[in-house]
Amino acid sequence: MRPAICRHRLLYSTVALVVVAFLSVIRMNSQSNDCECPVPQKSTKPELHQSADVEIEIARRFATLPLDLLSADDQTRLLQNLMPDSMKRWSCNQDHAESEKALRSHPAMHSNLDGQEYFNRFIRVVRIFGWKRLENKTFLELGYGIALMTALLRGMNTTVYATEIQPIPWVPSRHGPFFDVMYDLVEKASKEDLGPRFHLEKAAAYGRQCGRGLPDVKELTTTMERLDGVPVASVDVSYSLAVLEHISELEPSFMALARVHRPGSLSCHQVDLRDHSDFAQPWEFFLTSDKDFYAKTVGGSQGHPYFGNRFRMSQFMKAAASNGFETVHVVRQHEPANPEGLRYAKEALDTLDRLPADTHKYSKWPRSDFNECTSDKMPQTGLFICFRYAGGGPLTNTEEPTCGQDVWYRSDFSLKVAES
Repeated sequence: MRPAICRHRLLYSTVALVVVAFLSVIRMNSQSNDCECPVPQKSTKPELHQSADVEIEIARRFATLPLDLLSADDQTRLLQNLMPDSMKRWSCNQDHAESEKALRSHPAMHSNLDGQEYFNRFIRVVRIFGWKRLENKTFLELGYGIALMTALLRGMNTTVYATEIQPIPWVPSRHGPFFDVMYDLVEKASKEDLGPRFHLEKAAAYGRQCGRGLPDVKELTTTMERLDGVPVASVDVSYSLAVLEHISELEPSFMALARVHRPGSLSCHQVDLRDHSDFAQPWEFFLTSDKDFYAKTVGGSQGHPYFGNRFRMSQFMKAAASNGFETVHVVRQHEPANPEGLRYAKEALDTLDRLPADTHKYSKWPRSDFNECTSDKMPQTGLFICFRYAGGGPLTNTEEPTCGQDVWYRSDFSLKVAES
């Protein structure tokens, strides 16, 4: 055992010497600034499109260093010089110790979306509602994730209540690349998209302060079923992306939304209706017994339906109506018609038909919630749905989306905002 201990000590000593040597070079460079050498002028405009892979690798390597061998000042100096500009810009320089801790505890920062895709999703939201519906309004963002939309909404002078069950720690290697892309794309965006009064620096300030201490942004750790911290009758617009398919109960969620929405306000949601464990077979979780499904999701280690809750469009509409929300816009989403998709729909529904209804509640469920009402009978895999809060109690005699029509609007509703 003794030789192994010696080898580990030698390894750590070697790494420590390398780090100390690196810091010595940094000190020498900082001292050399006293010379009259010409100093390159740095652009005040952020450098854009830093490689996220490089930053992730830096974060990973930083997390493996024996930092307990270094003083706090040396740790901070090392962090500052390891980080590329795109990380420094969004790292809250007043608190490097916290950034360092986040880097060490979250060394690998992977995401399925890049900055361009996040920005595209925000622009889609603005185009859906129209900037006139968002500017100077109160917006409830359900599941704010990396907070890029939160920052962009702030640039529209919008007051934002941003909720998340488990907030993502602010980590420069994760957030920096996204905010860099945001800065670049906002400069190129049209005024028709963002409105003539969009304030880029106000949006960027959210990132530079890591979302802290901003009076017009309230980040709340809460569930959709509770919405703790959101004032009563305060919300003009609410929005969620891939949230409604992960909640355990619909009724409490829409009850909470009704509590915080103003009469006449809008609530729109993008819902992924597929079984998340295998997107190629979107209806597999219906073939699981209700008892087993509950045990794997709500009763399992995740504590919520991580792979989807199985709720269908009619269930969302019913829960909304019982709490005063009218369905005003629906988009039934599905893959383009193809033989394999049509064959899968038939085989899955035939199997579901044969299962006992007392153990599989979706066995005899209306097929309008599966594929009967899509334009080409393909499996409905997603849903974009908007509600208007009418106020008061449960609604009756509300209009129903037309079967066979993928895009539907209520007769007295349009997403287009009248010109002022």
